[in-house]
Amino acid sequence: MKTTDNPMNQARLEAQLTHLRAADRCGAKTRTGRECQCPAIRGRARCRIHGGRSPGAPKGIKNGNYVDGTFTAEAIEERRWIKSMVATLGKGEQR
Repeated sequence: MKTTDNPMNQARLEAQLTHLRAADRCGAKTRTGRECQCPAIRGRARCRIHGGRSPGAPKGIKNGNYVDGTFTAEAIEERRWIKSMVATLGKGEQR
């Protein structure tokens, strides 16, 4: 059985290298002070090494720094007031 795939035909490889060379560059400053020359991730400004793959912090409640107002001074004071009202009304019913 004769194969049709010629390993010496490197047209596909040359096309991939051409596309790679034409890709936008990262541009992040490296430790040497020069700009990074890695190709940027599609749709982003940085390469995989400099944060291009990172989608950022989780949104909403999954973020550890999420604040929903449960522990604000007003909310705590309101819970104390409700607790005192329940305590005073509860004492009146037991008599």
